[in-house]
Amino acid sequence: MKNVLITREKGQFEEVKSIFEKEGFNPIPFPTIKFEKLPLDNFDEKNYDYLIFTSKNAVKFFLEDIEVDKSKPVIAVGSKTANYLKKEGFKNIEIPDAFSGEGLKDYIDKNLDRFKGKKFGLIRALEGSQVLLNQSGKDYFVQLLPIYKTTYNIPDNTEEIEKLFLKKEIYAVVFSSPSTFYGFLNVFGVEKSKKFLEDVLVCTIGTTTSKALEDKGFKVNIVPQIFTFEEIVKLLKEKQP
Repeated sequence: MKNVLITREKGQFEEVKSIFEKEGFNPIPFPTIKFEKLPLDNFDEKNYDYLIFTSKNAVKFFLEDIEVDKSKPVIAVGSKTANYLKKEGFKNIEIPDAFSGEGLKDYIDKNLDRFKGKKFGLIRALEGSQVLLNQSGKDYFVQLLPIYKTTYNIPDNTEEIEKLFLKKEIYAVVFSSPSTFYGFLNVFGVEKSKKFLEDVLVCTIGTTTSKALEDKGFKVNIVPQIFTFEEIVKLLKEKQP
């Protein structure tokens, strides 16, 4: 089986492991980032007409500390975030077509007749796209509510992975966010990272992630139109001889 490196946070590996295994790949966890929960002080849901959750993690960390009316309208970035919200009892969920900050902005702009003058609570990591925040105060209001932050991580299996790269035994590397890529650079440095990635299939989930790589001079081989791991696997299968 061909080795595929998954750079997302350690706790998120298991939920994608089987997606790769059932298609004949050997997924290897290489968590270049970790999450640190942040306190959300003085939160009052009455201050917001809508809550926006950008990831399953945002929902998870939020609900650990906050009780909220589950009938409140929410916007979920991605089907997995929406499914997790449903599982947690939320009833009124909207999903933009594009799973990104730009997609959120486009969705609100296209539905401005409903959203004009509304206040949104954007629940996500401290780091992230500024696209929606930059629109705040024009036709609607967006307040960032950071519920966790992302920091770099040195994986326990770094030496083992370096040996696999040197032996040309890594088939593909998946970066699911700019942070996972920057974390990879933090582990190996820029020059070694370029050497390791030049002979593998580099996969990114989302145009923001692919731009982060390209801005640093790295190639990107696979960017699915739908930003999911399932689509990554589908495209990897198509690349095989």
